[in-house]
Amino acid sequence: MRSIIVKLAFASATAVSAVGLSGCTADVHDNTMDVHDNTANIDDAKVEFETTQDTVAAGEMVHVTLKAEDVFLVDPSETPPPDSVKVAGHFEFFLDSTSGSSLLVTAEESVDVMIPPATPPGDHKLICRVDKHDGTPTEATFEMDLTIKASVTTGS
Repeated sequence: MRSIIVKLAFASATAVSAVGLSGCTADVHDNTMDVHDNTANIDDAKVEFETTQDTVAAGEMVHVTLKAEDVFLVDPSETPPPDSVKVAGHFEFFLDSTSGSSLLVTAEESVDVMIPPATPPGDHKLICRVDKHDGTPTEATFEMDLTIKASVTTGS
């Protein structure tokens, strides 16, 4: 009789353990996780861009697709979330040199950049730089060769 009681106790304990263990499984396939990289540093930011155009007329747009690393993109007119302030930034586009006026300031990763109408024909560089949210430039830049073709005008 004692062995039947021991066997029943063992079977009950095993059944309860199995139910308890199956209740502890996790399914993360349908969940969204929000993980912040607290070690990111905007000073380590990188930027690359690509375009299908390498020749354009002055006054035309160049479509650019960007890819950035180690920067939380925020429009300069918006306030970044408190946990992303140190890595918040945006893109600034220039033609030939970063010392002149910018062509475009944006946090978008797919943009059209207007080439100024007064740009002389010839070889130029389209430059994209990552700026901190406060506008301070970083060392992260990427440039692409761009040929500005001469405008053709027809007389009447």
